[in-house]
Amino acid sequence: MTNSSEAGWPTLDAEDEVALLRPLVFAEGAGLPLALWADLARALSGHPWTAQDVSMYRNQTGELLVETQTQAGAAYRLRAPGDRSGERQTQQTITSALLAAVPLDGGSGHRNWSAAAPYIVDHLAAHAAKAGVLDELLEDAEYLVHAAPRGLLRAINTPGSAQGRVRRSIYRASVHVHATASLPERRDILAIDAARHGETSLAGELSRGRPWRPRWATGSMVRPALRFTRTGLGVDAAACTVIDGRPHAVTGCYDSSIRVWDMVDGTERLVITEDDGVYALDCTEIDGRPHAVAGTCSGSLRVWDLDTGAERFALKGHKGWIRAVGCTVIDGRPHAVTAGEDRLVRLWDLVDGSERARMHGHTDEVRAVAFAEVAGRPVAVTGGYDNTVRLWDLEDGAERAVLTGHTSAVYSVACTVVDGIPHAITGSGGERAARVWCLTDGSERAALGGHTSWITAVRCVDLGGRPHVLTAGDDCTVRVWDLTENTERAVLTGHQGYPDVLACTEMDGRPYAVSGGHSTSPRVWDLNDAVLPAARHGHTGIVQTAGAVKIDGRPHAVTGGDTTIRVWDLADGTERRTLSHGHRVEALACTTVDGRPSAAVGGCCGAARAWDLAAGIELRNLPGLDHQVETVAWADVKGRPHAVTCDQDRTIRVWSLDEDLEHPLFTDRTRSAVRAMESVTVDGRPHLLTGSEDGALRLWKLTGKSRRISATIHTGHHWIRALAVTVLDGRPHALTVGGNDTAVQVWDLADGTLRSTLARHLSGVVAVACTTRDDRTEAITLDSSGTLHVWDLALARLREEIVLPARAQCVAVVGPDLVIGMGDDVVVLDRNC
Repeated sequence: MTNSSEAGWPTLDAEDEVALLRPLVFAEGAGLPLALWADLARALSGHPWTAQDVSMYRNQTGELLVETQTQAGAAYRLRAPGDRSGERQTQQTITSALLAAVPLDGGSGHRNWSAAAPYIVDHLAAHAAKAGVLDELLEDAEYLVHAAPRGLLRAINTPGSAQGRVRRSIYRASVHVHATASLPERRDILAIDAARHGETSLAGELSRGRPWRPRWATGSMVRPALRFTRTGLGVDAAACTVIDGRPHAVTGCYDSSIRVWDMVDGTERLVITEDDGVYALDCTEIDGRPHAVAGTCSGSLRVWDLDTGAERFALKGHKGWIRAVGCTVIDGRPHAVTAGEDRLVRLWDLVDGSERARMHGHTDEVRAVAFAEVAGRPVAVTGGYDNTVRLWDLEDGAERAVLTGHTSAVYSVACTVVDGIPHAITGSGGERAARVWCLTDGSERAALGGHTSWITAVRCVDLGGRPHVLTAGDDCTVRVWDLTENTERAVLTGHQGYPDVLACTEMDGRPYAVSGGHSTSPRVWDLNDAVLPAARHGHTGIVQTAGAVKIDGRPHAVTGGDTTIRVWDLADGTERRTLSHGHRVEALACTTVDGRPSAAVGGCCGAARAWDLAAGIELRNLPGLDHQVETVAWADVKGRPHAVTCDQDRTIRVWSLDEDLEHPLFTDRTRSAVRAMESVTVDGRPHLLTGSEDGALRLWKLTGKSRRISATIHTGHHWIRALAVTVLDGRPHALTVGGNDTAVQVWDLADGTLRSTLARHLSGVVAVACTTRDDRTEAITLDSSGTLHVWDLALARLREEIVLPARAQCVAVVGPDLVIGMGDDVVVLDRNC
């Protein structure tokens, strides 16, 4: 800056102007506010510019700028792009200056992110990523809490260092939940996800100021490959494309909509409303523009321009649902192959909408299509309900081969080249292994077995220059297979329903996949990170039930899920032992028998057992009919603990562990199936309390020859799914959870009256437990949204809420700790001191 103008404003030379404009070259979003513009101008030039200098310059050169009014005030950016040479070094300077602009907390000396300028909260991550220092920024736990989720997600979904991989994975694990949460809720979610990654120190930092903190958690469901989950969206078909240079997913659904969303941050670009449900779709380019080709339930094929949302074609011909759509290029022109309920395979020219061929051969509905080149000719490979895989020559429409061997419907097909030879991979609705076929001779080369249930979808992808296939299964997993060696490379977990849709693409040279289904939200995966292991393994299926017991004087948590019972040292999460139940575990209850920690466990197929948890041995098999044992308990009979089971045949069975009997001590048939049981003392006598499908609470006497049911309370619940017992004011009480009810009822068991209702849940309550702390009785309730509620039971007053990253199924109290079954994971929370 040299002289002053006649108006008293400074006269700037060319160098000054470049220095003042340079911050705007790198401005993100709507642009820089005036104060930060001045800060960055000083940092980049070394000149002591003031906000007044910048303001005066803005007034002189307004034609170069775009001014936007934001909630925080005016923001400025350049009207035309500027010189971005030396960007990395410039971005490093900008990042340092923005960090310096964050106020410090007077007490701790740490950055006070809650007082940071909105531009810093929204866009610091973008600058740090371009400067190559984002991973250092992520070391600040408070930044993870306060950063704008959309900006940070977009930044961390770019490649980073191995150093920052864990922090990135922690943030991404549940960003679909915490992105819209309040700051306290985000703390809870991030802290639990940190514990699931084994980062307990970070979990403690994130829990600062919260009533509860994670002590430890398993990480069976977290995967570093996950980029984000697109919530509120069930999908029945998916494909990937590129729009404006950015990868997008295109999804279709029975709800008659096609949605186009950005695969970097999940933002929705376009919604196309169909006349009918969409079950199959693919993407292609027509005239250089991205298009979606969708098959509907009415049999029409709709072609949509994804730039504008305009419809290009509506092609008629199929009768019934179109179940399969695939796009390919023949003679340089985009084509679609469609098939469905009418058993026909049709070939369409997508430039002029003409039908090129009809291919007959399948004898039942066709469900899948993929493409390959065999002997130099383009072929379509289809699979269907007739259990066959068929090859069709797309130049003349002739059937070239029929591959047989599947024993049930072929739901999915994908093609690739292995060792220079075209292959197809197929998945069947009744088989647990995907089959690999050589397309030159029709032979079956391999079976990829690993899923514990049937295969729902397959998709081929190149990883590291080698052909791989993704398989999705009814076991809620996506598996990655190396087709050169036919070995499983990775298992992607976390879906809370089964995925039956897969799509793949590339982003910045890295392979990505989208997986989802009608019952589970779509997830985006970076397949380069798929082989990275989970932080802490645990259950491989949903944790259905939890309890607690002391072993060697130390408190332990006991959890049941998949087909196992697992015993965990509560202090550090060490898995003490895994007991194989043999069938899916549905219920467990713990107690001490003759000084030995014991568990009664029930499951499907009538399997019920009693275990010595310290020795890891089975004490008794508790035989019953071949019905699911839905609930178990321990009850006092003549001063001795007895195991109690109840299964779907509505029979309560009481078992003594003292004698090696094949039959229960006694049985009693109930009027309605029992869904929950607890032992309770009423009038000084031990009783069994049951909650049934008819909504009734019943008290059972377990001794004597008189009528066993001593009291019945009709709760008004449609059915009772869970209950807990406690003592209030010296009187026994029961807490009941009904069906999908959003309220928990509190009953006085001495006189059968309703004492209070805990009614501030936003969704159906799924579990309840009770504890006593500081002479105050507390109730812990868990709702289906994944929120824990802590109540002062005497006052029926909500005291605390803890938001979980995912839906949980069960909660147990172990002294001052809470043990939660959240999907496949076990989470332990303790009080923050």
